[in-house]
Amino acid sequence: MDTTTAFGPGDQIADDAELLELALFLAGGASPRRRALTVTWLDADDRLLGLALPIDDPPVRPDGDSLAGLGAVLRGVIDDEAPGGCAVVVLERPGDATRTDDDRAWNRDLRAEAAVREVRLRGFFVAAGGQVRPLALDDA
Repeated sequence: MDTTTAFGPGDQIADDAELLELALFLAGGASPRRRALTVTWLDADDRLLGLALPIDDPPVRPDGDSLAGLGAVLRGVIDDEAPGGCAVVVLERPGDATRTDDDRAWNRDLRAEAAVREVRLRGFFVAAGGQVRPLALDDA
């Protein structure tokens, strides 16, 4: 039985439990067969915009070009669609749920890029091994 909450434009993400449910929804489950990065945005009132950007086959470790391009997109959507809003990112990868150095690198480097672009990253999650887990700033 699938118990994943469905989300739609305008839904408010009020707390960390709902943010985790959103990440599970974006990942489409927790046991991906391939690498992907999915980004969505919330407005200044933490309401879902209804925009999701799936990025297939991102690099195993973030690189400068990938981060700069993603940072520009994060900032552009905030400027155009959600002034004062934030982004939520889910890294999906095959393998077990153990946090890897590559997961931590994505978390650390994407948070740094978001900070440079003055984009609030409300959550960074890793979907792997049957779990969707948040990585906080101090997990970097």
